[in-house]
Formats: sequence, structure tokens, C-alpha cells
Amino acid sequence: MSITAFSIKNSRLVLFIFIILTITGLALYPDYPSREEPTLPINQTIITAYHPALDVYETEALIARPIERALRELEETKNITTSIRAGEIYLSLEIKDGTPSYSHAWLRVRARMHDVLTELPEGVSGPFVNDNYDAVAVMTVALSATDYSFRELRDKANELRNYLYSIPGMDKVTLHGVADEQISIELKPFVASQYALNPNDIFLQLSKSNSLGEVARINFDTQQSRIFVESSYDELAEVKETVISLPDGSMLPLKNLADVTRVPARPLNSAAYLDGDQAIVVAGYMAPGLNMVDFNKQLRRKLDEWESELPVGYQMKTITDQGKVVDQVISKMISTLLETILVVTIVTVLALGLRAGSLVALAVPVTGVITLVFLRIFGVELNEVSIASFIIALGILVDNPMVIVEDISKRVAQGEERESAALSAGKTLGTPILIASLTVILAFAPPVFTDNITAIYMQTLTIVIGVMLLVSWFVATMLTPIMAKWFINQSSKTRGISGGKPSYVMNVMSSFWDKVISRPKLFLSASVLSLVVALFVSSTIPEAFFPPSERSQLQISVELPANTPAEQTAAVAEEMTQWLSNDDRFPEITGATAYVSEGGPRFILGLNPPEPAPHSAYFVVNVTKDTLVSEFVDKLRAEMPPEYPFAELEINPFFMGSTPPGEAAIRLIGNKQSNILKASDAIQGALNEVEHTINVKQDWERSVTNFLVKVDRPAALSTGVTREDILLALREHSLGENASVLREGEYQIPIVLSTNLSENLSLSQLENIQVFPESSSKPVYLSDIAIIETRHDPSLIKKRNLTPTVTVTALNPSMTSKELVNSISNTIDEVKEQFGVQVQFGGEIEESEVTAEAIFAFLPLCILAMIILFIYKYNSFRKVTIIVLSVPFCAIGLLLALVIFRLPFDFMANLAIFALIGIIVSNAMLIIEQVDIEKESGKSELDSLKSALMERFRPIMLTQITTILGLLPLLIANDPLWRSFNVVIMGGLISGTVASFIVVPSLYVLFFNKKSANA
Repeated sequence: MSITAFSIKNSRLVLFIFIILTITGLALYPDYPSREEPTLPINQTIITAYHPALDVYETEALIARPIERALRELEETKNITTSIRAGEIYLSLEIKDGTPSYSHAWLRVRARMHDVLTELPEGVSGPFVNDNYDAVAVMTVALSATDYSFRELRDKANELRNYLYSIPGMDKVTLHGVADEQISIELKPFVASQYALNPNDIFLQLSKSNSLGEVARINFDTQQSRIFVESSYDELAEVKETVISLPDGSMLPLKNLADVTRVPARPLNSAAYLDGDQAIVVAGYMAPGLNMVDFNKQLRRKLDEWESELPVGYQMKTITDQGKVVDQVISKMISTLLETILVVTIVTVLALGLRAGSLVALAVPVTGVITLVFLRIFGVELNEVSIASFIIALGILVDNPMVIVEDISKRVAQGEERESAALSAGKTLGTPILIASLTVILAFAPPVFTDNITAIYMQTLTIVIGVMLLVSWFVATMLTPIMAKWFINQSSKTRGISGGKPSYVMNVMSSFWDKVISRPKLFLSASVLSLVVALFVSSTIPEAFFPPSERSQLQISVELPANTPAEQTAAVAEEMTQWLSNDDRFPEITGATAYVSEGGPRFILGLNPPEPAPHSAYFVVNVTKDTLVSEFVDKLRAEMPPEYPFAELEINPFFMGSTPPGEAAIRLIGNKQSNILKASDAIQGALNEVEHTINVKQDWERSVTNFLVKVDRPAALSTGVTREDILLALREHSLGENASVLREGEYQIPIVLSTNLSENLSLSQLENIQVFPESSSKPVYLSDIAIIETRHDPSLIKKRNLTPTVTVTALNPSMTSKELVNSISNTIDEVKEQFGVQVQFGGEIEESEVTAEAIFAFLPLCILAMIILFIYKYNSFRKVTIIVLSVPFCAIGLLLALVIFRLPFDFMANLAIFALIGIIVSNAMLIIEQVDIEKESGKSELDSLKSALMERFRPIMLTQITTILGLLPLLIANDPLWRSFNVVIMGGLISGTVASFIVVPSLYVLFFNKKSANA
């Protein structure tokens, strides 16, 4: 018994199941989990470690190397990228695609970092493992205050954080731009001479007055109690009143000997600015599995309530709101989806008549709603990719009910009973359309079999289309025949189906096919020639990876000269945000936020926050919705650099991949640092000579000036000065020495002792620093026991997989990354030979190649599975060969479409080609299927072919036109992610359908031109 026969026999049960599934899908939709983009596992973690006493070379040797070796020994390790500065490392670990469990891998990383501690020098902080690198904030708000201290602003931000934790579904809340503070103690000039007071004495007295040690325990009867000693410092006034014992035995409060103030910590650890005002950014993260639109509505309501109770003088402003973005994206895509359903309905009704067309139109939304039920089971969220997948699938799945309804209508029009027509249609076409559906699913399947992150991003497309096509098959073979049995009118003739006089179009096509059948080699040669011409034209199509995003935001990376203190970077960032937010200058900008020494929260999946550095800042600039971001970026690129000539600026729109579209990244790898830096200079010089190239730079920064104190050991020994005494004196005369802490709730404010009266020291002042030996109260000038030498060190050393690596990046708006690299290919070859360096291409080029390799690795398996299905169906190698050879002619239309629309050959275009393979083979399958049916009636081979072409022309044209028109709303929506995908599908379907009526009959005649040809 066929599935259609079962459905008609048990029609009430089948209807009940479909009704329940439809109601369930409708009930799920309002609270269906939603995000802007698919949720992806990020196979990357950040590891940091610090030791302030080490220079850049010591840091590389003593910290970076042991950690790198330990990580390289892990079987999951794919790439290790290390940034090394004096006293700190910032290491990015990328694990292999396909690692079974990322969480288990991170546990092994933590265990290995614990093991490596024994190899690291004493005093190292870390290694710290941040395996929450993929968290995406659903909303960020900036809190600022004009009439309050930063401490009060910080406390208010903490209050907001605690308030947000009360919202159901809030996963975590982070604060950004919280600048640490310190209690600064600067000794007055007369202290040392008037009181013969050694700064070390003050340091020791402060450190002992507020230390944390073991508490005493005492037993009272049968219970034990702890005895605590009250903390000395709970507020600034208590620090000022600290009693200092002088050498003569007298005592004075600290405020009489030093200026005691609360100031920002030096060096500045972090800062944030919004429109010229210092701010703290609060980022909220949603728990998985929730509807982001509903969650953010609740979040906005709670924030409005909290803001209404803010004291006057505080300001709160939203920086990013992913809920609104998701709402806009989903609303736009749902609107496009409804337009697609409307287009499909109109086309089917016009083609098949009201009753038959309505049955096809009904099958489309029923399939979509039921699909929601199964997608919820599979954990697929609503996002831009999944909804676009619905739209694409609708244009494809309409083939299934349309073929069934068209066949039933034709049979009824020819006088067959409705139930018999429904049974016959299901029995005859059920298997072919199932194979056609499975073929389409297999064409979309390659991303499912790979663990490449970019391919995983598109796995949602495969899952949605696969589920929808299978559901569509069940609807077409179970529900549609039942409805057709009841609603197809026996007496009336469905439009265009009755067997009267052939139409003018069919007469023209009949004459055309007579020529094709009589001269197959000529028509086949013409088709092949057209394909060759299209392939030749395709050489003008540029290659790309992902298109740029069209968000109403842009990003600016600012880098000041290496060794610029964070305080100066903060001042520049503050001034820049003020300059950008000037309404008269840039009315397009609605807000400019800067993060100093950090990249701020990740608020979109593709955002890669820059590495933290005291001389860098990262800006997020919001613009009005009607602003063309690409044009405004060009405007800023022209106007901003002249205003800030001392800074390196990178101004870019946001992008969908992990690297800017079109940016070329060239890695120069070698063990000799001088050689890779010279090679880098040559590459940069060549790139600068390419017209319109911008943002040319390498990632090692400039060398910096440091000082080396060379101690005269005999002189130091004779005066009792140790290395620790010298370091203490240098710290006290520069940024200061931590003497104690002031405990303020959860915060510990360091109390820093300093004898430096100015922010900047000259070399002569440095040489005249007084060093106090621990064993003596008599100071010694530093110049008496040491000499100070100047040296130039790298500000930054970059390594990739344990080898020094310089990465040169550049962007040319008029070229793709490959074109830019090819334009300097001669220089690349020269530096390889001259400096003995290895050259690798990173960024967009590497990502596209790795992704293509991962996907294409499984494409042959999917094609093999398709061929197995064809052989199972037809049991003929020749027929399968005809089906397979009909596919390449899709390239004629898709390549010309890309040329006409001036679109690049990107990742989505490649994915569309896979889809075309599955869609277009159904044409050849239907023709060959009909040939077999005609042959069973006793017709000859060529007569059967001609009849099959005449019989299947209208259904094939209807389904392909419906598919093309169904994709039209998505093309008109002009979403950058789907632009090339739609153009490739539509162009490929047009040429592929035309080719089906030329190539398939030509090949069939050549393969089966003998009267009794058997497979």
C-alpha cells in the first residue's frame, strides 16, 4: 500500500495529525527562540600571563615558550598566536575543527596551564584562561555622570549590574571602562632633609598597619571563636591620619609628611568614553534558548524603570540593542516570507485555476508551520539564516504539491474519478518527487558534514531546507491528495490542462523539439559552446568571502605610537568621541563610544575585539538608519586622519566574517626577526605603491626606548645596596610602590607611595635618585653605583605556532584581497628569495580557502549519494549520465547573472551552486520518467521522447517559474548576505531549465537512438 493510499483510507486520522501539528507550530511561534545570527561554538580561547619585572625578550623566553610548548602538545591544538609585550603575553589558542567537546578541551587546556606553572618564573600572574570568548551581549548601555565622582559612578554601575541580574533569563552582566583608582601618597620635598626620614621606613610602617594575616582562635567552653583585628583603612581620612614614627622618636600624621589624594590608578587599566564624557559601559548577556526580541523588550522596560529613579546628574544611553536589530531583521524577513507565499499563491492560482491553485497555496504555509515543530526539536532558532532558508525552501518545495495537484487535475479533466486520480498521482509521482527532494537535500548537505566554523554558520540552511522538503513531501503525498479528492471539481476543467487543441506556444516548442531530435549534435554543440563562452566571461568575476554588513554602525581602531601611556590614549579617545559627536560636523552620527586599552564587549558574533594595549582604543560609532555606511566610512577616512596625524586609524564598517572584506593579510614567517621585519618593509612598500590602497601596516609596531641600569657590583656591595633596593627606589620615583590597601566593599584600592613630584623624569633626574639600603639609613645616589644605558626593544613580538611571524595587512576598496595580493606577487617572490622567509596568506583568503576545502571535501560524497538514488530509480547508467550531464549548463545563467549584477563569487554563491545541482536535476528526472511512461504505452523511443517533452514542458516551466518568482522578494529585499545566493539560483534556474529542453533530448537521442536500446 502506498503512502497516498494509506492517507485516503485513513483520511480523518491523517487530517487530525496534520491539524495538531499545525496548531502546535502556531502555538510555538510567539515565544520561539530568536537571535540575529545562528549560535555558533567558537573554537578559540584567550590565555594571558603577566610578570612586570621582565623585558620583552625575557617574557618571550620565560613565559611564552613554556606555555606555547604545553599547548602545542595538546592533540586538539590547531593554531597558537602569541603577542608578547614586556611583562605580559596575550595568547590566542584555536582548537581543531571537529573537536568532540569544546568544554572538555578547555578543561584540558586549564589542566595543562596548571601543570606549566612549575616551569614559569616566580611571581608570574596566571596563566589565565578565558574560554567564554564567544559570549555576545544583547544590549550595552553607557552610564555617565557630570556632577559625581568616578567612585560614585562606579557604585551606580554596580547597582545597575545587580538590578539586571534580577531579570529572568539574564545570563551575566559585565562592566567595561571601570578605571581602577589608587590612594596616592607623594612625599613633600622637605621631608627627607627636615626629619631625616627614609621613604622605606614609611613604606614599612604603612604595609604593616593594614596587613591581612592569620586570625587568632580561642576556645570558650565548648565553642571556638575567631578574634579579628579591626582594619586600619576603610576610608581616605584614615589613611591621612596614619601615625608615622620619625627617627627621633616623635610621631606625625601622614598628611603632614605627604600629599594624600585619591586619583586614577597609574598606569590606567581601562576607560570608556561616550560622546566626550567618561562612562562605564554595562553589557547584558541573555541565557540560551530565549526569544531575544521579547527578552530585550523586558530588558528595556526594566532599564526605563531604573533610569526613572536615577538622581539628577546621571545619564544613561543605549549603545547597542540586539533585540531591536533582531526585531528589524526578523520583521523584514517575515515580510519577505509572506510576500513569497503571496507570489507563490498567485502564480499557482493563475496556472492551475482557483481550486487546484488554492490547494497548492494551502500546502505552502502548512508545510512552514509544521516545520517549526521539528526545528524546535532540533534546537534551530529563528534568525536571519533560518528565515531566509524558509523563503528559499518555499520556492523549492512548492514543486511537490504542484506536481501532485497538476497530475490529479489532468487525470480528473480526462474523466478519471477523483479518488482514483489521487491514488494514481501519489503512486506514480510519490517516489520521483521523494528522490528529487532527497537530491535537493543532498545538494545542500555538505555544510552538515564539516566542522568548519563558517560552514557551521550555514548548517541552519541545510537543516531548514531538509526538514521543509521532507515535510513538504508528506504534505504532498498525504494531505494534498485528500484535499484534492474533496475540492477538485469533477465537471470543470482545470485551466490549461484539458486535452484540447495545443496552444501556440506548444506548437512552437513542438517544432523546435523536432529540430533538436533530428540534429542533436548541433544543438548539443551550441549548448557546450555557450557554456565555454560563459566560463570565459567568468574570468572577470571577482572572488570574495563574505559581503560587508549593512548595520547602521561602523568601527574605528586607533593606535598611538608604541609606549604611549594609557592616560594619554584616554585623553585622545575622549577628544575623538567629542569630535565625532559634533552634530554640526557629522549629523549622521547618533553616538560614539570609545574603549581604551580593551575592545569592549562583543555584541555581534563576527566582532573580534582588538588585543588590549595601553596605546590603543576601539570605537563603536552609531549612525542614523538612512545613512549609507559605506559612503560615510569613505567620508571619515578622508576627514579624520588629517585631524589626528599622530594616530594610525582603521575605519571600517562591520562585516559578517571574522576579517574585513577585501583585506589582504600576508604572513612573513622566519626564525630571524631582522629578516622578517625587512621583508615586511618591502611588502608594505609594494602595497603602498598600489593605487587606492589604504590601512597598510604590520602588526609588530615600532621599537621603543627603554633603559637598562647596569649595577657596579663592587660599589653596590660596599654601600650595602641590593638589586631590590634599586628597584624599590626606581618604583618610588616613578609610578610609586604599593604600600598597603584601602578596602572599600568588594574593591581593594592600592595605597601607592611615591617621591616623584612630576609626571616626567629626565635622564639626569633618574641618575640622581637616592637609593636607601635596607641595612643602612644613609642614602646613595644611583649614579654612584650604576650607569644607565639606553636601548631599543621591540614593543611587540608576534609568534604563530611558536615561530616569529609578521603579518602585513592592507585594504584596497577597488580590489578583492586576492587581486591585491596578486598585484604584488613579484615582490612576494623576491622577499622569499632575498630574506629566506616563508609566506602565507591569512584573513579572507585563508578563510575562504579553508572553508571551500572543508565543504568541497564532502561534495563528492553527496553527489555519489545522488547518483546512487538515480541508479536505484532508473537502473540505467545512460539515463543517470544524461541527468548528471544536464547540470553544468546551469553555469551559463549563474555566471552571466553575477556579471550583470556585478557581484563577486563569494561563499554564498558557492553554496547556491550546490543548491542548483539538487534543484535542476528534477527537470531531467521528470522528462526521463515521462519517457518511460510513454514507452509503456507502446510508442517508439523518439516518439516517447517527443511526447514526454510536450507533456512535461508545462509542469516544469510552472515549477521553475514559481521557484524563481518565489525568490524574487528575497532578491528585492537586497539583504547583503543573500544577494549573490539569489542571483546565482535565479540565473542558474533560467539557463538550467532552458538547457533541460535542449541538452536532455539531445543526449537522449545520442544515447538511445537505436530502436531497442536497453540500459
